[in-house]
Amino acid sequence: MRRLGVMVAAAVAAAAASVALVVGFASSAGASGGGASNDMWQIGLSYNCTNPTPGACDFFGGTGGAHGSIEYFRSADGTQTWGDGQVTFGFHTVGGAGAGATHGTLDITSWTIARGSAGPQTFFSTGTETDSYRGQSQTYTFTNLDSGLSAVPGHYTASDVFGFSAPGVAVNIQVAFRPAN
Repeated sequence: MRRLGVMVAAAVAAAAASVALVVGFASSAGASGGGASNDMWQIGLSYNCTNPTPGACDFFGGTGGAHGSIEYFRSADGTQTWGDGQVTFGFHTVGGAGAGATHGTLDITSWTIARGSAGPQTFFSTGTETDSYRGQSQTYTFTNLDSGLSAVPGHYTASDVFGFSAPGVAVNIQVAFRPAN
């Protein structure tokens, strides 16, 4: 079983490390909730690769997909950071037969924004991840992990993240930010 955090980081960071995201700032999106006393980034992600060409889905760890959401929180004075997330991976064999799925739960105890694989404003996280696969669970601890996710609000596609697009390859990442009131 592969570690979720490593897969998310590897899937996004592998190609993005050499191609910095060049995306303008989008206006703050209406992330959930109102009147909160903390800043919040909500990130929805969907990766899919069904291209049967050998090597086409190597950035994704093989054919299949990942779908989920991650939230990063920061106290209004900036002194405390935390977050959480849920991501599900589906692995497929070429030809459509299923090969299994795993679900990961993230508990982010702290994070920072620094230059990384997603450009000058990349989330780096510390915390734990619990992966569940076929009734088995495994918990991992990660420290200062380059998430491969940008802190800049906006919509990102395979071209933005990997610098290319191809048939059967779809990446959609939506980053929304809601400042503290």
